[in-house]
Amino acid sequence: MLTLVLLLLTQIPCAPNDLSVVCNCKQGMRTACETLRLSEPERAAELLSRLEQAAALAKVVEDVGQKAEANLQAEASSSTDCSEPTQCKGQLHHIISKRIADALEEHETLGGHYKARDPRFVSRAADEKSHCGYQEWHRKVDEEVVRWLDKFRNATPKQFEDFLREIYNRPLMRARFPRGF
Repeated sequence: MLTLVLLLLTQIPCAPNDLSVVCNCKQGMRTACETLRLSEPERAAELLSRLEQAAALAKVVEDVGQKAEANLQAEASSSTDCSEPTQCKGQLHHIISKRIADALEEHETLGGHYKARDPRFVSRAADEKSHCGYQEWHRKVDEEVVRWLDKFRNATPKQFEDFLREIYNRPLMRARFPRGF
């Protein structure tokens, strides 16, 4: 990009078919500028100053472009909060996430009954906005389930599954997952 900007900024118009040392220096040919400096030092200094300004401006433009690109990439990854591909639509939702499965493995009565991404506990999201990756609402639900598991150390599988059904029957969750689970 720097080369393109420099090229555009240094393309100072010359008369058609002008192959003079002055024109070549205007176009950024350093050897022509050196030759011009020997014959017309003041004019060469002015043209070289303009070329240096153009190069400095091109560097600023490149830096701004790189920062803008980095900001766009950072914004894209944080604003969508989507760890899955952006084309996901009505994504399958695994109710037993890795985080929940880890807590279940440590649980006194439920350890060994469930595994991460357990195919028995899957629901389909209404659309991409409802579920795409490990979004904030998903992390909050996982945190609620982990707290419940810590609180109810002797819960049975039926009690645990009833608790999950209660969560997925809440109005906001039903909007995300119309079929519940």
